[in-house]
Amino acid sequence: MQRPERMRPFLVVHSTRSGHTRRIAEHVADRIRTLAHEAQLQDVRTEALPPLTRYSAVILAAGVHLGHHDQKMVRFVRARRNELTQLPTLFLSVSLTEAAAEDLHRPDDERVEARRATRKVLDDFALETGWLPEHAVPIAGALTGSASRPVGRMLLGLFHLDLPEEPARGVVFTDWIALNAVVDDLVREAVEQNRTVPPAPEPAAVRSAVEGAVLAP
Repeated sequence: MQRPERMRPFLVVHSTRSGHTRRIAEHVADRIRTLAHEAQLQDVRTEALPPLTRYSAVILAAGVHLGHHDQKMVRFVRARRNELTQLPTLFLSVSLTEAAAEDLHRPDDERVEARRATRKVLDDFALETGWLPEHAVPIAGALTGSASRPVGRMLLGLFHLDLPEEPARGVVFTDWIALNAVVDDLVREAVEQNRTVPPAPEPAAVRSAVEGAVLAP
């Protein structure tokens, strides 16, 4: 894929608890660079980000904990949702529930129930933020470090997922090849849009990443 002239960088924003969602965001940024485009990786807790219209597309990756996305990502989206609607977007919802939905060894009814649960988490995020991402994709997460022991074993028991007896480095369920395909699609979309839409004026000010969050409903 050739890089068009004046192609703006891609922004990858992540919100993580255990660190695996950051790993996913890093993988996404690396994939974009492999396709010969610039990618900027940013923690959602950053104090400042330029206007999002400086980017060709925005990818948001947020982990799910106890059925809810990280509130830091919720606040970020509330603050920047008007900008997010102006360019291609991809929201990656990272959870163990999606690992259950993708497990081909599970009964169909259990996979359907897991898929329904991941859909509800995405619907709840849209209600909390008032934003509908152009593309929203559930991603199977991981159990990492000490989290993969008592609580993790209980969760995996509920999901009927296999866990080694001593997972020193955790267990990863993410399908990296499928993730690549999702990222490739977004890059193609952004490239096509860049060819057909005149570039927006370059904004001057740098805004707080959560500016206006307290005023958002």
